[in-house]
Amino acid sequence: MKNSTVDLDSHLPALLFALGAKISLHAQRESARGLGLDMCEWRTIQILGRDGASTINHVADRIAMDRGGTSRAIARLEARGLVLRRRSADDRRRSIVSLSDAGIGLCNDVSNFANARAERLTRCFTASEAATLTGMLQMLDAEISEMLESSWRPGH
Repeated sequence: MKNSTVDLDSHLPALLFALGAKISLHAQRESARGLGLDMCEWRTIQILGRDGASTINHVADRIAMDRGGTSRAIARLEARGLVLRRRSADDRRRSIVSLSDAGIGLCNDVSNFANARAERLTRCFTASEAATLTGMLQMLDAEISEMLESSWRPGH
């Protein structure tokens, strides 16, 4: 049987994973750490700033983190006065979280960094190329979401 290996220099999932890890490392070093946040908290601030009041499950799904880790990050943000938590009127077991005024201010700092970094990352592209790349990444996101929902595996 032939030993088949993955060429990590051209394998799309490996390239995307490495790119995502480097982008996260940059955000941690240059923004999150200075704001006293870990990456889950940093991303949670972004999601709540963009999406508004949300459930913990919604935040976890948006940042692709487990619910337990997201819940702990939200608890830490709440303890710092950056996030407000209230019970859902529809389901008393469910919490709705939103940014406090201090959290909104922090979100502005996080968003300014993230937007400037996105501009820096795409400066090597024309506007059309950047739009095409964004569209292609959104298509890949939709495809992996479908693969996760259907529990896709090769040969099945």
